[in-house]
Amino acid sequence: MTSYYIVKNGKPFGPLSLSELRTMGLVGTDFIKEDGWDDYKELREIPDLSAKLGIAYERALPQYYATLDVRLLAAAIDYFFAFLIYCCFALAIVIKAEHKQEQWTYLLFGLLTVPLFKFIICVIGEGSAKNASPGKLLLQIKVTDTKGNPIGFGRALWRNMAKITGLLTLGVSYLIGFMDRKQQCAHDKLARTLVIKGRLI
Repeated sequence: MTSYYIVKNGKPFGPLSLSELRTMGLVGTDFIKEDGWDDYKELREIPDLSAKLGIAYERALPQYYATLDVRLLAAAIDYFFAFLIYCCFALAIVIKAEHKQEQWTYLLFGLLTVPLFKFIICVIGEGSAKNASPGKLLLQIKVTDTKGNPIGFGRALWRNMAKITGLLTLGVSYLIGFMDRKQQCAHDKLARTLVIKGRLI
């Protein structure tokens, strides 16, 4: 039997069964979690459970935004994964190239592909059902639209292309995120996206 926990008078309370929840007069803004979940959610945010308790489902707008230091760490992790992909290609070059001079030429030129691999990783990850690149996934943050919905591959592509503003402004377009309540950098504003995090992070 599934057990639930609620926040009552500012403190966790439970475990409770579904039948017990039905007698408590809960409302959509009550915080609840199922046994095994990492965090509490508002009841109205949980489609199946809210339906069982006769409460209208309502997606809550994002309220918790990933700070730029966490986002930079996620980007560093993404670059690491991109470098691992490059290493696979580099190994093939070392095996196939006949001369050392030829090997070094290919290897150094191949380093230029690391940002491209990172770009592809981010577009695929952020446009997928996970809404996150590998780095963001590890740090439990994700990219959504301004209402918390998935952005899809089209907007993920545009968002990552818009990051060129960071190069053109020598990083200033990233720094404006420090002064923004929602931590939106220039490319986030252009793509109308947010980078959000869980409540407990």
